[in-house]
Amino acid sequence: MQRILILAPKGLDSQLEEKLRHKFDVETSLPESKSVCHILAKTKRSWITICSFTYDENLKDILTMFEVNFEIKKDSK
Repeated sequence: MQRILILAPKGLDSQLEEKLRHKFDVETSLPESKSVCHILAKTKRSWITICSFTYDENLKDILTMFEVNFEIKKDSK
């Protein structure tokens, strides 16, 4: 199962985890910046950023952006 890391504030991280935990091994953490959040995926040795978004962005838009970007990154390996 692919590991992902969600860097988002409390509340948003649990919503994203709920939606993604069925397909991914999900970890959550607080972001360094309060304005920019990230979802990262674990590759062989490092974490790569799949998508970046603001904390007030629509949940559906975040999930769509993640799914599209994840497929692009997965296909480019």
